[in-house]
Amino acid sequence: MSVPEYRVGSWTAVARPGFVALVGPQAAAGTARSLWESAEDGVVASLGVLAHDGFVALPPFALVHVEGSRVHLALRGSVTVHVESGAGPREVRSGDVGTWTEQVIDDVYAVRIVADDAPEEDADVPALPLGDGVATAGALALTLGAPRRTTIVTAQVPLDAAAPAEPRPVEPVPAAEPVPAAEPVVPVEVALPVEPVAVEAEPVEPVAVEPEPVEPAVEPEPVESEPVGLVAVDDEVPAEPVLPSEAAVPASFAARDGLVDLDTDDTITDVRALVGAVSADDHDGLTILSSDLAAIRDQLPAWAAQWPQDGPTPGPYDVPTPVVPQVMLALSTGVDVPLDRTVLLGRAPQVARVTNRELPRLVAVPSPEQDISRTHAEVRQEGEHVLVTDLHSTNGVHVSRQGEGARRLHPGEPSAIFPGEVVDLGDGVTFTVQRGQ
Repeated sequence: MSVPEYRVGSWTAVARPGFVALVGPQAAAGTARSLWESAEDGVVASLGVLAHDGFVALPPFALVHVEGSRVHLALRGSVTVHVESGAGPREVRSGDVGTWTEQVIDDVYAVRIVADDAPEEDADVPALPLGDGVATAGALALTLGAPRRTTIVTAQVPLDAAAPAEPRPVEPVPAAEPVPAAEPVVPVEVALPVEPVAVEAEPVEPVAVEPEPVEPAVEPEPVESEPVGLVAVDDEVPAEPVLPSEAAVPASFAARDGLVDLDTDDTITDVRALVGAVSADDHDGLTILSSDLAAIRDQLPAWAAQWPQDGPTPGPYDVPTPVVPQVMLALSTGVDVPLDRTVLLGRAPQVARVTNRELPRLVAVPSPEQDISRTHAEVRQEGEHVLVTDLHSTNGVHVSRQGEGARRLHPGEPSAIFPGEVVDLGDGVTFTVQRGQ
């Protein structure tokens, strides 16, 4: 594509690579520059510039956008676009339309825009090049390429160059002998005698199915429950309880001034030793009456009667509950936070998940420089240890001890913090671990 050329006139010519335009003098100030800036976006963007103030203020114009050998035209008013293409030359005008006329033409190799009031061309005055810019003009020409020409080659043969070939004789083809017609085929019907065969069906004897007898429902036999406890109620109750004899009680259980001798090896292995021999009306010899139970209780030593019936086991069997000292987080902001549950520290801490139905304690700390993340660190107590976890914060969590350098915690890994160590969250906010009594 060659450099556009223009001739002086009262219109304004705009040229960019692949784009040329000619705008009438009625255009507002600054329109030419806006067209030059939007020319790379094609005809549609240029139309938006020209119609910025509405259709009433549209000036006469001609826009040409080139892509290879295809051109996109848009024109309005007193201007003519001359197009040279493979289909021949043509002239495009907008006619009497209120807006503009658009056309897309292929196989174009030259475009020339001429305003109706442009001065006549003088052959002695050459056109000026306009590579990329704006100029005052009345005509604008652009060459896309050389015109395509079709060459027809005609071959000339002298008359005496070759003699016409003699025609070859055509041998006659003998007629084919007629084929005798085939004799008609007469269908032959063969009838085979079929003797009927009588098939007697064997009689089927009915089988009587006797229903199985249904056993009547058996009612469960009543179960007599035995009495539970130490008292058995018999049909016949003796008028007076049978007290055990003194001989049936081992000597080791004899009262000695209200005390019992525990050094002897005699032990009671059978309750029948206290209640006597099995009576004739007893069930199994192990059931005693309430009166016998009262008599046995009267023979027990005084310390057995004072044994607590309910409550914890006295004496050395009491298991003391370990006392865990109260742990506090002393923040540099002057706030003490009890570590009775998990604590989340940050600018605006949020709970992502709750484990074991325990809601963590949310503690917000100031961070003017935004060094502390929204949810920066987690602190929790496991047994006697205090664990601090960096929750993947931006600037991390640092732990230092007096006289030693600070170490940065690995994100997501709990680390034990001991008394005397200072945990730094950033932006001047620190805390220490303090244990109560």
